[in-house]
Amino acid sequence: MSKFRAQPKKAKFGNPTPPPVSGDADKLPPIFSFEYMTDGTGYSVNCCDSDNRSALASKMFILSRMTWMQIRLAHRHGLGSEKISRSSVTAPLPSKLTDEVEILAIRYNGKRPMIGFREGRVFNILLIDHDFSAYDHG
Repeated sequence: MSKFRAQPKKAKFGNPTPPPVSGDADKLPPIFSFEYMTDGTGYSVNCCDSDNRSALASKMFILSRMTWMQIRLAHRHGLGSEKISRSSVTAPLPSKLTDEVEILAIRYNGKRPMIGFREGRVFNILLIDHDFSAYDHG
């Protein structure tokens, strides 16, 4: 008898949803999503050069090994995040983003931020600020 079993067929991905959160999402690592990012804004992944794309992938890999609590407690210009006022964002945000949604910046390449919002474990990346023009950095 063989030790190997036939692998089940892989499910087709229509619109995958993140796994449900049981317990405290702050104790879990982030899941990154580009679902709400729009092309043609000047701030999508397609607008980044290869250095910024590589840095973005590397940073998401590092952050996926941390919990949201560790990210919140880390320095905002290192592995942490910071809240950004909506009024400081000059780049277009999705119209369905309501006013009560908190906008966050997480640095991915030096001080270059990815800008988005958190839903439980998921960090929805809206903008890649590859040239420091998506919001007023004060």
